[in-house]
Amino acid sequence: MIRKLTVLLLLAVLSTGLRAQNVEKPSVEGKTSFAVIIDSHTLEKCAPQVAEYKKTIESEGLPTFIVSAKWESPEQVKEVLQKLYKENNLEGTVFIGDVPVAMVMKAQFMTSAYKMDERKYPLEVVAVPSDRFYDDFDLKFNKIADSTQGLHHFYELAPDSAPYIECDIYSARIRPQKSNGCGCKQIAAYLEKAVREHKANNKFDQFVSYTGHGSYSNSITAWRAERQIVNEQFGEVFNKEGEARYLRYSMEDYMKPYVIKELRRPDVDFMVFHEHGDWFRMYLSGAPEDQKPADYLHTYIRSMARRNPDRIKGRLAEWGLDSTWMADYNDREAVKADSLKDLQEGIILEEINDIAPNARMVIFDACYNGDYRHDDFIAGKFIMAKGSCVVGFANSVNVLQDKSAFDLLGLLGDGVRVGLWAQHINILESHLIGDPTFHFAAEEGSEDLNKVIPIKDNAYWASRLDDGNPEIQNMAEIKLFEGDYPGISDILLNKLKESPYAVVRYNSLRLLERINDNNYREALKLAVTDSFEYIRRIAVTRMGQVGAEEFLPYLISAYVKDIHATRVVFQGTQSLLCFDEAKAEDAINEYFFDRRYYNADKDRGELLKLVQDNPGKSSIESITNKEKKSGWRVSYIQFLRNRQYHQNLDQCLKVMEDPDDDVFIRTLMAESLAWWRLSYRKQDIIDSCKKLLADEKTPEEMRPALISAITRLSSKK
Repeated sequence: MIRKLTVLLLLAVLSTGLRAQNVEKPSVEGKTSFAVIIDSHTLEKCAPQVAEYKKTIESEGLPTFIVSAKWESPEQVKEVLQKLYKENNLEGTVFIGDVPVAMVMKAQFMTSAYKMDERKYPLEVVAVPSDRFYDDFDLKFNKIADSTQGLHHFYELAPDSAPYIECDIYSARIRPQKSNGCGCKQIAAYLEKAVREHKANNKFDQFVSYTGHGSYSNSITAWRAERQIVNEQFGEVFNKEGEARYLRYSMEDYMKPYVIKELRRPDVDFMVFHEHGDWFRMYLSGAPEDQKPADYLHTYIRSMARRNPDRIKGRLAEWGLDSTWMADYNDREAVKADSLKDLQEGIILEEINDIAPNARMVIFDACYNGDYRHDDFIAGKFIMAKGSCVVGFANSVNVLQDKSAFDLLGLLGDGVRVGLWAQHINILESHLIGDPTFHFAAEEGSEDLNKVIPIKDNAYWASRLDDGNPEIQNMAEIKLFEGDYPGISDILLNKLKESPYAVVRYNSLRLLERINDNNYREALKLAVTDSFEYIRRIAVTRMGQVGAEEFLPYLISAYVKDIHATRVVFQGTQSLLCFDEAKAEDAINEYFFDRRYYNADKDRGELLKLVQDNPGKSSIESITNKEKKSGWRVSYIQFLRNRQYHQNLDQCLKVMEDPDDDVFIRTLMAESLAWWRLSYRKQDIIDSCKKLLADEKTPEEMRPALISAITRLSSKK
């Protein structure tokens, strides 16, 4: 049987230089196509399962190519994908087995939060594993010479590359887990499971969300808002037919048993985890609230002592504690007790096979759970376990807390393929782990959105801007934005003003941010009082990044009126630090001049102290002091990527332009100011960079950073 299938796979051959690829063409026709990219060895061992997977996908109307080779470089794979995209309208791909991994440098601005020092750490540690190398054809990369390690290949984003992500196709990975044994047997079993779930005709009507300790700063306001948008996205589904559960770490001292119970439910369709994470762990709970602080501290000191006892001895003296706090750190019973307590607070790799998760799809809104550079990782374990889980959406590096995890989610309830959903919300670190063609069953007789979403026609999408389905409205906005539709900025602003749907208002705000025009400033002022907490949170955050003084009254008002929304208050106060101290003080005093509410004097005093103690003052002193140790200058300059201190910009530009300053410091400043894409003064940064590029005395090592800054700050998207 395998020999016959192998013969069939030799229907065509594409040559891309390094190795020939065996290509099996689709057996059906369609408007789009799909590609399985698989290594030759895995295909040979899993031929029947691959054939059945292809047959199943094609039975749903999606022509499927099978392309196999002993893949040696990402370029080799990408060339195949681009050819299929051009000639066969490829909509997506899945990488099965040993397919090269692109490790990306100098593109951290495309991530949500990742800012590890690329000069300080080894490539394997600091580079971002990202399949945007494959699915966004407008991104340009330069390979780093002599840097391949096994399947890992290292690249830098080119300085003149498109500075935004707009995926042309979708992609996903199916990789075996080393600790699970034979890789080919795992993939064969997984494909059999995927086929089974395709045929199950399962509706999206059983939903579970879990929020772990530390997510959203433990804000109840942020947590409660989740139900608001889920009800918008899925209409009456969870009011009548189905069930949605919202669990939180604080419901019990240790929620792990309840989470496992939900994962094992045979009927659960979808779970989302808002939690802290790593490639080997999901952090579900913190220490119980009634635990005595001394007990918690004792446990913490013991755990740290096991890593580095000498260092902890020194720290105890600094903390005013004696050696008895770590005396039992190696005691067998203490080690056992601490380990058991630690296990209660999260799920680790070794437990997942036994859990056998049944949630068909899982969103891991967490750091590193999708870090596929490791032989084993959380999302990979989920899909390779014996349960019904077939796909996860997870991050390969750390991810921002203040990031939406529900964009376009309603499309999944309408039967849209997971890949088509993810394609429009990807960031550099987000990845589908599993089958991207998986979809839930649509309502009988409903529109086939898998045929609709790939449409690229502005007139068509303009006709759907007021569709009764809010997620179709969102897709219409996205498609018109991507198609440079005339007047799209005004359309988005009107939607933000008038739409009754929070998901549409947020999508409008998100797209206006990419346009970043005067309408965007108006949108931020409206958004700061939106009924949806997440929109308010994003609005106050972006006000600091823009830095226009007209936002000061809105930030002060948000602090006063939204005081119980923890994340809104935190982000709003951080944004206040991005303004001139005197002007911020004037705005605060003016706001409180005739206000006599309870705690008004307290609020005014706290805000004044905040701006008076602004760390931006001490940081600029270090940045401009050439005698300061370079480590401090470097740290403060790099921090400008996180916090746009507009009051310090003129001095920062002088540092970048100073021919007598250290070239490394000047280059670092150019790199950091390139993050100021939303700043109302970004043109001043562009002009400074252009002036330096035109000066023949500007050092060569600075030029790539200057080009990158101009490219990013000048982008209309």
